[in-house]
Amino acid sequence: MTHNKSIIIVSAGVMQIPAILTAKSLNLTVIATDRSPNAAGFRYCDIPVILDSKDINGHIDFALRNKDKFNIQGAFAASDVAVTVAGITQALNLPGISMDVAIRSNNKSLMKERWLNDKIPTPFGVEVTTLKEAIQVANIIGFPLIIKAVDNAASRGSMKVIDLKQIPQALENAKFASKTGTAIIEEYVYGNEQSVETIIWQGKHYHIGMADRNFGYHPYHIEISHVDPSELNSDIQKNIYEVVDSAADSLGIDFGPAKADMILTSKGPMILEMPARLSGGFHSQYTTPLSTGQDPIRAVLEIAIGLPLTEHHLIPKFNKTAICSGIFPKTGKIISIDGVDKALEIDGIEKIIINKSVGDTIDDYIDNSSRFGWIIGVGKDKIDVDTKIALAKTLINVVVENK
Repeated sequence: MTHNKSIIIVSAGVMQIPAILTAKSLNLTVIATDRSPNAAGFRYCDIPVILDSKDINGHIDFALRNKDKFNIQGAFAASDVAVTVAGITQALNLPGISMDVAIRSNNKSLMKERWLNDKIPTPFGVEVTTLKEAIQVANIIGFPLIIKAVDNAASRGSMKVIDLKQIPQALENAKFASKTGTAIIEEYVYGNEQSVETIIWQGKHYHIGMADRNFGYHPYHIEISHVDPSELNSDIQKNIYEVVDSAADSLGIDFGPAKADMILTSKGPMILEMPARLSGGFHSQYTTPLSTGQDPIRAVLEIAIGLPLTEHHLIPKFNKTAICSGIFPKTGKIISIDGVDKALEIDGIEKIIINKSVGDTIDDYIDNSSRFGWIIGVGKDKIDVDTKIALAKTLINVVVENK
């Protein structure tokens, strides 16, 4: 008996559900892996596998043992798991990037080293281990600066530092969030930030789009909203894409997605990070399809199983604005959550995603993984969508018991 073609989607949280559903619409058997037995995406996939997304050897072993049984034809990085996916694709000789490239795309220190050597515009940064090293580097860079985890995502372990007194705690937080046990200290640059989506296939860089990002809760770096597509003019966007393409080439990403975190400074665009995956934050999942009709997830899934890139998936079909805006109730134990259904009745409010339940605790907002929920809306322009989302927020009532 020949099994349908299958694909391994690594990670199965709420943000990975669109990829799972899209893969199923391609008539693929979906194998989803996640360390949590309660992962939201497991209810939508065909074969749930409880396996930590960072367990590279575990994924390779599973793929080798089940390649023929499930007719595995590809693997997809549904979060910051490019290294795990590269392990699968190399072991099974499937389409993908090399392990070396995947590791560089997942390690801020290695990518920073490449970009500085290749003169790609990026803030200066150095990897450190000890407090003595951190203080030495801080005295060279000057304040403010930012201390980050080397190989984590969602701003875990990231903190803006304005003086020497803050370094010990910031360093400890970043090292705790890094598998390497190290941190990166980087000059703090000012400007507006963008999330930039590109796909590379057969030597060509496809520019999917970019979203304007807004941050809050400093000294932590938490995205409070993004606007898709960006309101920047075409000349500025062209300059940003030139840096993004050069950064991808510098890292050696020659297949599939290259997602750039960019900042537009007074000196021009600079690149902050580039994981070899599509954007998270419900950007590629919802706001891009809602605002332009593009479907980057489908495009990447198809090339991941060896099909040619379908450019039609990447062509804008219409011109709207979509916004993903975070919901940030007060911290404490959740007593009740009301008004979500009423808010969803508003024309243009497409999704409301709540990350917690009654009885859970809302902790301090220190990284993007600690956010309570999101409202995703679409309309004719930013003012239109902002108005809809503001109304939706007035209808959602989260009662908490203070800590």
